[in-house]
Amino acid sequence: MTLSLRWRLTLIYAGLLGLTLLFAGSLSYVALRHTLYAGLDDALRGFAEHQVRQEATLDFEPPPRVSKVLDAINRQQPIRMTVYDVGGKVKDWGPSRVGFLPQTGTRQVGAERVFTLRTASGWIQTSQSNQGVQAALRQILRLELLGVPLLLLLALALGYLLADRALRPVDQVSDLAARLARSGHSGERVPQAPGTDELARLTRTINDMLGKLDSQMARERLFAHASAHELRTPISVIRAATTLALEQERTPEQSREVLEQVESVSEDMSSLIGRLMTLASATRPPARQSVNLADVTLMVSELHANETHGKQLHLQVTVNDAETTGDFGALVLAAGNLLQNAIKYSPLRSLIHISCDADTVSARLTVQDAGPGIPADELPRVTQPFQRGSQTQGLSGAGLGLALVQAVAESQGGHLELLNADAGGLRATLILPRLVASDRIER
Repeated sequence: MTLSLRWRLTLIYAGLLGLTLLFAGSLSYVALRHTLYAGLDDALRGFAEHQVRQEATLDFEPPPRVSKVLDAINRQQPIRMTVYDVGGKVKDWGPSRVGFLPQTGTRQVGAERVFTLRTASGWIQTSQSNQGVQAALRQILRLELLGVPLLLLLALALGYLLADRALRPVDQVSDLAARLARSGHSGERVPQAPGTDELARLTRTINDMLGKLDSQMARERLFAHASAHELRTPISVIRAATTLALEQERTPEQSREVLEQVESVSEDMSSLIGRLMTLASATRPPARQSVNLADVTLMVSELHANETHGKQLHLQVTVNDAETTGDFGALVLAAGNLLQNAIKYSPLRSLIHISCDADTVSARLTVQDAGPGIPADELPRVTQPFQRGSQTQGLSGAGLGLALVQAVAESQGGHLELLNADAGGLRATLILPRLVASDRIER
């Protein structure tokens, strides 16, 4: 039978507590025993030393009748004292319970604790039963043997309650994961655990992950729906053209026209599929390498120089050192899309400014055009696949360029910022984390 994590934690806690109580109880028992016997030994020693002082100050022998009374009193005292001469013969006080022991110090003889002191005239022996000490120790032992099991049972109950409370967020995560696996919907969230401990961080991390997963799934559903919508039109055109061509006899010239139409539509569809594949691959984690956005800016400017000249546009390039980390090819592709958009929507003989710079936090690549811009209420949606601004009507394009740039930026820890410039036109800025010295990677 496999125990649950709650019971394993509870039993471990109870076992450690039991060992701790056993160790602490043993130490306390030994310490108490030592204290009680030390007190008994001190009393015996004090009694003997007091007799030595009396012998030094008293130089008369009490009458026999007084001696008998003193002996009777001595026998009734808890501490029995006997005075011996040098040869071990009893000189004074009552008879010893254990007999003459000609060795100084303390010892245990049966149930008697005995202290013997050597004096100038002989020996003084004091003794007392240790039954009181043993009774106290037995009582302490009984209390410990009774108390430890009760404490362990209480510890089991409290330990289980604490483990149950601590693991409740984990149960909620497990239940949520099971529901998500059954339903396939990621809209639910785990109740946030209070505080800043490990479980609170776990629930926050799970909720953040679910939020990103939900957004990713929503983008993928939109991507799939929009892709099907965009591909349906060229496929319908091809099917209609080929169906009409097969329904009746056509001259070679007419057949050639149909083939040219099919070829043109196929090229558009191939271009669209290529962009879709590029967008899909752009979301993959990039290879981690050091990239300077100055190199990206210069390469993109050279790659699209002919397009700029063909539309009689003036391209102004400003580069500053702007190191970051990411995939050089993906960044060139993203920056190229920004520049292509600027070329497409800029009027003839206008200025396009492409630049890069950096601060202590981020590296930025900016493309500023002089086109119509994008209405402010449309800026959030134009970074979604197949979404275009209202100012782009009549211009070719599938609405994938900014979506591709956004996907590349997010995959490399950054984001795309779109702003309408005060002087007109759109300012598109690719913002990425700055490369610091500790993250520097050899290329």
